[in-house]
Amino acid sequence: MKVKIVQLGVQEEMAANQARMMDALHTAQVDEWVVFPEGVLSGYFPDRTEYLVRLDATAIARAIEEIQQLVLARKCNCLFGTALLHEDRWHNSVLLLTSAGARHIHHKVELSALDRKVFAPGTEVTPYTVGDLTLGIQACRELLFPQTWSALKMAGAQIIFHLNNAIQPQDAQWEHLLIARAIEQSVFVCSVNNGQEPQALASYLIAPSGQVLLKTELQRDQALTADINLNEVIADLSCRTDY
Repeated sequence: MKVKIVQLGVQEEMAANQARMMDALHTAQVDEWVVFPEGVLSGYFPDRTEYLVRLDATAIARAIEEIQQLVLARKCNCLFGTALLHEDRWHNSVLLLTSAGARHIHHKVELSALDRKVFAPGTEVTPYTVGDLTLGIQACRELLFPQTWSALKMAGAQIIFHLNNAIQPQDAQWEHLLIARAIEQSVFVCSVNNGQEPQALASYLIAPSGQVLLKTELQRDQALTADINLNEVIADLSCRTDY
């Protein structure tokens, strides 16, 4: 399985964000998994009073359709974050677009105080199956709720994609949590962060052993790729012998 982490500095203008996403997807290989940060399409600025006013549900829907068409053309899979209007309420969402044309949506459940100013919470976290792969999706501070990661593991998740927008200096300590989640659940962890200043936490691809396979530089747009072997995942944690 080939995974590409695409760290981008999230900007206010959706057109600029989408253009850089499309640039990355134009180089995607067949069956590759291309992963972007939280809020990368719409922009993520809930601290700004005009944020909701600037969101355009129709433009976001059109951009998602254009991205999906490119995903289909490249025969790849893609995860990215965006604000999304659902049942007349805005959500902080992660979209999973597959090479077969499927579209799955995770509405962030564990909202921060800042999120709650503009977003409604999601109500459930479910695993998704794409071909032979079972995966989980988490966003930003959902990293802090290990019981959800355990539930995804119990449901068969082999990799958990964590889309992030954690750019404050104190967020650097989350690197240890990402490694811990990979080891304790014996899953691959793919965490892609906003590359905007003052980012102090990188983007990562981490093996079930805790080995960091990919780590981006800070505060820059960067795409890194690695092949992973899902056989490294221990399906039954009750009989593990690695630790």
